[in-house]
Amino acid sequence: MKEEALGIPSLGFEYMKLLPKQNDVDEFFDIQDFLKEVIRSKTIPEFQGKNKTIQFINYGDTQLVYVLSVGERKYTLLLGQPATEFGKVKKEYENLRRLGKANQKNVVVPIHYVKSNSNKRELYVTPYLFQARCVGVEEKEWGMWIPEPRYHFKEFSLKERNIINSSMIAILIKLYDNDSNLGIASCHLGGGDFILEKGFENEEITYRNIIKRLKLIAARELLPISLEGYVERLKEEFSKRTYYRSERERDKKILINHKARSSMTMEEIERGIELGYELRQKEIEQHEK
Repeated sequence: MKEEALGIPSLGFEYMKLLPKQNDVDEFFDIQDFLKEVIRSKTIPEFQGKNKTIQFINYGDTQLVYVLSVGERKYTLLLGQPATEFGKVKKEYENLRRLGKANQKNVVVPIHYVKSNSNKRELYVTPYLFQARCVGVEEKEWGMWIPEPRYHFKEFSLKERNIINSSMIAILIKLYDNDSNLGIASCHLGGGDFILEKGFENEEITYRNIIKRLKLIAARELLPISLEGYVERLKEEFSKRTYYRSERERDKKILINHKARSSMTMEEIERGIELGYELRQKEIEQHEK
């Protein structure tokens, strides 16, 4: 049976990120063993059923990404890269759960966290959005990675770029936790932290329609900071290119906009900030009704 076009056509071997002491073959087969244990688990209700298949679809600095099909149902499994420190995946799971409590429309909220008995492997499970587009940058151009009919990158038109970039900034501001004074940090907006639902391109490209379809899928860190301070950092950091190849090269003063191959325009950032405040005000008004 031919696999559906859900992502990068690969088993994931060449996309593993390793520490110098790690052996790629050993790590690959250990990951496969852990995935088998998870899939066969009797404690995850969603995984009970026949006709199970798993497919590698994507990768990032922190995780390898798989889709598990159980009959007609599908789930995303985000498994820590071999080089990722154990515990970071759980931290992101908890961050996304926290952010999603009041913002399920714009956050893909995890439903399970699983770790190996050896405390070496960990992953979390989320709902799967069929053939969603990952927003990001390739060759310094903003666009999206599309799974079908083959995995490829498509640059945004100028209008799409302006509206989608502003909308990502707006959602970061919308998701700021006013009770605990926490903002989302260590973002890789150029590397797929946001996805767009398939079909968004069939609607008029407006701020309203994009925000309805745009979802956060990563939250590595939450930064203690005032909302005003967070907004100022968004202005300062997203107007820069911050790309680095290794962690040693990273500018430690950059707290939010990590590894960006391309900057945003100040107009995109300013419009995003304005829109973010509007979204926060709407939420306040809805709670008061």
